[in-house]
Amino acid sequence: MANEAEFAHYTDEIAKAVTEVHATLSSVTYELGDAEIGRMLGSRSDDLGTLRRGVDGLFAAEQAVQRAEGAAVKPAKASLAHTFAAYQGDIQQQSASIGSVQQVLDAQRNGTTPEDRRCLRAGAQALQGALKNLETIEHMPDRATDDVAQLRQGVEFLKTVVDAVDERVEQMVGQLSNGRQAAYNFQPSAPGVDDAQPSAKLNRTIGQMRDSLDETRDYARRLHTDLSGSSADFAKVAEHAVNVSNGALAEHRHATKEAEQLADAVRAGVNPTLQADQQPVVSQAQSDLSSRLEGRVDPRIAYSMGAQERHSDNAGPARDQGHGR
Repeated sequence: MANEAEFAHYTDEIAKAVTEVHATLSSVTYELGDAEIGRMLGSRSDDLGTLRRGVDGLFAAEQAVQRAEGAAVKPAKASLAHTFAAYQGDIQQQSASIGSVQQVLDAQRNGTTPEDRRCLRAGAQALQGALKNLETIEHMPDRATDDVAQLRQGVEFLKTVVDAVDERVEQMVGQLSNGRQAAYNFQPSAPGVDDAQPSAKLNRTIGQMRDSLDETRDYARRLHTDLSGSSADFAKVAEHAVNVSNGALAEHRHATKEAEQLADAVRAGVNPTLQADQQPVVSQAQSDLSSRLEGRVDPRIAYSMGAQERHSDNAGPARDQGHGR
């Protein structure tokens, strides 16, 4: 029964890992859709598009500095610096909002807490453990069955998917980092005497940030489409894992019941029924006598009894003769 218990334990652990990963992939698929990550990325791109309209205002401030003469130069430069600083603040706000999208994406990989099991990294670890459990099962006597082989194929398939999705989400986080780096590079700059086009810097920075958002959104859509197309396959793997686990559990319960019944039988043999609890049984002699009186004697018994009587009659005189000598 030890084999049944171990098999049930390991298949249960595998089923838990597979169903957790199935739930994780379903969650990641939803998060990458237009209703979640797509909406967030689109909203931030639109905000930057609105901010881009201010490039004309900054350009006008540049032109004012170039046209200014005498006492008007200093106020014109101060106005340009003030306008430029305002846009620097706007750019940093947009960078922070991109960072919030990165946090959502990173949560798909690493979870929101160290104990979070509904994330790609935890799923990869769970599947790695499932593969080790499968290796143990395959070394058990008579356990390397077709069902177990199919279970291994399913676990390996999910492990490949989880690793690939984790890598692609990491790339998306990196794409957004490119946009945030552009914002960072814009922050320390300031329009100087020889810097005639701060508006061009603003326009270029906004363009780089929007490009990173739009590229990430397209990437998320493709990944969402790929995962959605494979969702039925993920479900089949999970269903098979649960079926194997349920079958192993039923086998274990059956073996346990048989062992209990055998133990009961052994105990009954070692500890027979007490005399006070026994039912009275008619003795063999009484039974035979009753049967003969009723005329119901088995022919084999009648023959045996007749032979004994004849043997007794013949043996009597011999014994007497022996004693006589």
